[in-house]
Amino acid sequence: MALIEYVALVILGGLVLAWEAWSPGQASAQPMTLLFWVLANMLGEFLWLPAPKQRGYLSMATAANFATLLILPVSLAVTVTALAGALVDLGFRRRRWYQVLFNASVCCISVFAASRVFTTICQGRDGLENLLSPLNVGALLLAAITYFLLNTWLVTGVVSLDQKLPACHVWATTFASGQEVLGSFVLVTLGLLFAALFLAWGYTSVFPTAIATWFVRQAYGRYVEGRPGATASRAAAASGRG
Repeated sequence: MALIEYVALVILGGLVLAWEAWSPGQASAQPMTLLFWVLANMLGEFLWLPAPKQRGYLSMATAANFATLLILPVSLAVTVTALAGALVDLGFRRRRWYQVLFNASVCCISVFAASRVFTTICQGRDGLENLLSPLNVGALLLAAITYFLLNTWLVTGVVSLDQKLPACHVWATTFASGQEVLGSFVLVTLGLLFAALFLAWGYTSVFPTAIATWFVRQAYGRYVEGRPGATASRAAAASGRG
């Protein structure tokens, strides 16, 4: 029962913040820009990085989500990221309706809060020079930390209640080890790169973005495979088959 109540509470929170994001006076964007970011976030939902401890994967959607909240107003960022995730969940992953709503709500809450933090502290994000200004380093770091903490703790709540484990233990072992934090840092940095490329080259940034994504996935995959724990896991699997 506690799990159902928790999921319902998160969904309610996501709906409330989505409503709040669309308060009067929000800026608009061109339809092509919205379509571009919806497709970018959907692509991110399909791309994964292997987790350093071989326990699951890190979603490239984190990079797309972070880039989106840096570029679009909060109302559009929330809508685009939640919609992209829901479309992939419904059309390709065949998730149940409550899983779709929960995932979309987690996205709404994380993106809304991180976007608010960034826009409140930043010294301007109109243009590449403003986004990458040294004055915005603090805003970028706080926005990234806000997104990471909310996203991981909301998911931790479900795992903790479902498996009847202490929440702090689940979070520390699943999301907060040095390797997992490094993976999240890589994704957030990649998101900042995506945003910078979009501001510099517009829609044509899709080409250097694709190259950067491929390079990061290859490099990070080699890093994970080269770790001693991964080598031992492969050796144990090979001996088990023998």
